[in-house]
Amino acid sequence: MSLWHFRLALPALMLELMVSWSLASGQIEKPPLVAFPKPEPVYAQETNDAWNRIFCFLFSRRMEARLSDEFPEGAPFTKEGVDVNLLRAGIRVSTQAFEHTEVGDRAIDPLYPGSLDGAAARMVLRDASYSEFTQALQDALHESGPRALVRSPVARALMQNDLWAAHDIFFVPFLPADEKAFGDRRRVVVDLLARLMRKIALTSEEIKALSDNYSVAMRQYSLPDLFHRESGWIEVQWFPDRQHDRDAGYRRVSRIFLKPSQPPRDVQKFLDARPGQNIADLNGVALVMQLLLVDAQGNVRATALTNDIRVLRYDRTSEGVFKKTAMQVWEVSRRLLVREPESGGLVEEEESSPAYAVENYHFANNYFETGVGQIRVGPPVQVRLRTRCAACHRDSNLTQVRTFAMALPPHPPGVRQLNPVGYEEAEFDITQKKGQQDFQSLRVYFRGAAAGR
Repeated sequence: MSLWHFRLALPALMLELMVSWSLASGQIEKPPLVAFPKPEPVYAQETNDAWNRIFCFLFSRRMEARLSDEFPEGAPFTKEGVDVNLLRAGIRVSTQAFEHTEVGDRAIDPLYPGSLDGAAARMVLRDASYSEFTQALQDALHESGPRALVRSPVARALMQNDLWAAHDIFFVPFLPADEKAFGDRRRVVVDLLARLMRKIALTSEEIKALSDNYSVAMRQYSLPDLFHRESGWIEVQWFPDRQHDRDAGYRRVSRIFLKPSQPPRDVQKFLDARPGQNIADLNGVALVMQLLLVDAQGNVRATALTNDIRVLRYDRTSEGVFKKTAMQVWEVSRRLLVREPESGGLVEEEESSPAYAVENYHFANNYFETGVGQIRVGPPVQVRLRTRCAACHRDSNLTQVRTFAMALPPHPPGVRQLNPVGYEEAEFDITQKKGQQDFQSLRVYFRGAAAGR
C-alpha cells in the first residue's frame, strides 16, 4: 500500500493517534532539512518559465540523507536506529546526515520525502512557498499566444501526469490540526491543479499520436524488443492489481514480460506453471511503466509513453548453471524527451547509482521501521540501486519474480498472455482510477463550466 493510499485508508483519528504515540514514545526525531532549490530548465529553456517553477515546487528538493556503508565517504556507520530491512541485509548507516540536491527529473511522483502526515505537501503550502507556487500555477493557466503554442503534445502529456499526481496527493485532507491550518490553501491548490490539467489536456487523437518512446530508445540502446510478437518475450498477467500501479495511484501502468530460455511448445502450459516456480527456465524478466492521461473530455486513456524500464537477465554458464543477475534500469528525463523527442527521453541508471531505501515504489521516505510497531522519523537513507531492488525482491540475487512471489491463494486465476501491442493491463487500472473519489472530483472540471472558471 502506498503512503498516500495509507493516509486515505486510515481514519484520521487513528493516524493522529499513531503519530502522537510515536512522539510520546520518543520515536520521532527532528524532521530532516528540506528546502527548494532554484528552478531547472526542465520544460523550457528559460528557468523562470511557469512550468519550470511548478516542477521545482513539486519535484526539486534540497534535503538531508544518510548514507549506507556502501558509500565509504559516509563513515562512521552504525546499526543503531537503522531500518529493519537494511539490518537484515547487513547494512549499516552513517551517523550523520549529508545534504543532497534532487532535481527530480526522473520516474518519480512529486512531494517527497514521503511521511505519515503529509509534511512535504504542507511545506509547499507555507507562506512564501504557497504564494510562489500558486502564482506559477496562475501564470501557466493564463498563458496564451506564442507561449502556449510552444508546448508540444509530449510536454503537455508529461506535465499533466505530474499535475495529476500532485492533485491526488493534495486531494487527501491532512490530520485535523494541520487541516485546520492549511485546509483552505490545500483546496485552492487542488482547484488550480485541476484547472491546469484541463487546460493542457490532449484530445484522444493527440494521445493516440504520441510517440512510442520505448521503440525510439530501443534503436539506440540495448533495450529488448518487448513489444514484437516474434521477439521471444511474453507479456503476462496473473493478478491485474499490481503494487507498482497502486503506488502510482493508478496513474501509470506496469507491464510484465518474461523471456523463456527456450520457446515453449505450449505457451499456456508454460504460463500455468509459473506460480511457485523459480527462474530455471527463464532468461529474463522486464517491467515497463507507461503513463495514463486524462483526455480533453475527461476520459482516462492509455498511452505509449514509457517512463520507467527495469530488465533482469539471468546469466548462466555454458552448462546452464546460474551465475548472476544482470540488472538494467532506464528512467525518463522530461527535459531530454521534450527537447530531443527523437532520443526517446530515457536515461540509463547504473546499478551502483545512489537510490533511496524504501519499502515501496516511492522515491524517498523520511520514516522507517526499526522494529515491530516501532516507527522512527529521520532523513532518508541512500543505498546502491541494486541494493534497493534486492530489498524489494527480498532476494540479493534478484532471482525472485515478484509477479509470482506469493503463496497460492484458493482458486487463483490462470496466468494470461497479453497482447504486447495492446493496452490490456491498462484496462484494469483505468477502471480502478475511475472509481476513486479523487478522479470523480477531478472529472467535474472536464464537464463544462467549472473548466473555465
